[in-house]
Amino acid sequence: MLPKERVRLAIARQETDRVPVDYQARAEVTARLRQRFGLSPETSLEEYLGVDLRGVRPICRAEVNTLRYADPTVEVTPQGIYRDIWGVGFRANQTAVGFYMDLAENPLRDLSDPAALADYPWPTADMWDYSTIVAQAREQSRYWVVAHSRGIFEISWFLRGFDAFMLDLAVFPERANAVMDRVQAYLMARTRHILEAGRGLIDMIEYNDDVGSQKGMLLSPTMWRAYLKPRVAAFIEMCRAYQVKVRYHSCGGIRPIIPDLIEIGVDVLNPVQTLAAGMEPVGLKRDFGDRLTFNGGVDTQELLPHASAEVVRAETRRLIEVFGHNGGYILAPAHVFQADVPIDNVIAVYETALGERLV
Repeated sequence: MLPKERVRLAIARQETDRVPVDYQARAEVTARLRQRFGLSPETSLEEYLGVDLRGVRPICRAEVNTLRYADPTVEVTPQGIYRDIWGVGFRANQTAVGFYMDLAENPLRDLSDPAALADYPWPTADMWDYSTIVAQAREQSRYWVVAHSRGIFEISWFLRGFDAFMLDLAVFPERANAVMDRVQAYLMARTRHILEAGRGLIDMIEYNDDVGSQKGMLLSPTMWRAYLKPRVAAFIEMCRAYQVKVRYHSCGGIRPIIPDLIEIGVDVLNPVQTLAAGMEPVGLKRDFGDRLTFNGGVDTQELLPHASAEVVRAETRRLIEVFGHNGGYILAPAHVFQADVPIDNVIAVYETALGERLV
């Protein structure tokens, strides 16, 4: 079965020859896997692991720094602040278990009058070159082709600061709405350009917006429904016009809004952080598995860093049996494979899914 067909059937909640698999990892993990497998520079790790999905992306026209959080870094200050296209600042942080970019500056923290937003240097969709997307998609036409968008909530609170933005939502909604509308306009324009450039060869758009924590939602479901749901719905409606599926990414315990996500057209939920409140696999599959495909689930908090490879194999088999019953599952970690995960445990996940030895 071709990878594209395997994923298409899984999302349609039909049986496949094996569970489709996805791959997201820190650069350190990818380098160690390549070394373990002895892969030459021209050999694809994703191909070796049997990964069924591939990404396409536009190219930023600006001169960018290689270190970034999510969007490109376009300025590095003498103080070591890495500013992205929104003006949000980050610091590089080499920890004992990996390299990360930590949030350091919120450029709109002192905003009081929404009218001042008119003078802010907002990014535009024209900052990107979309001309190579169709070639990327054609080259990977055997696979399920995915393009990516960030989300309104995270960018908005990065701009304002979490405390300030949450206060805006609760007390000064006109300020919150003004910021979100600017962010939304950019995200929709950029995504529309990607879909136009893809010429029907893109299968899915990911909308990436963390609204959950370990213990539940970062904002109340009522507030999410009032301020974010209509905007996400508009984004999905735009994507639907191009006949693509939509994957919604949010870490944490977001069970209260899963019915809303299904209602507005989300096809795939990622990354399914199974140790977060309300995200236990059996309950999710029972309550939503007839309307939603799950993507992720292999725990990166306790299981992958600390368990033996045999325990990882057993849990991977369980997830495939639970989430994958009658289709509706794309196997992946419940976030990226972090640098504290033993390589044998990463390999165990894919060997279990593929039913064959990789080393």
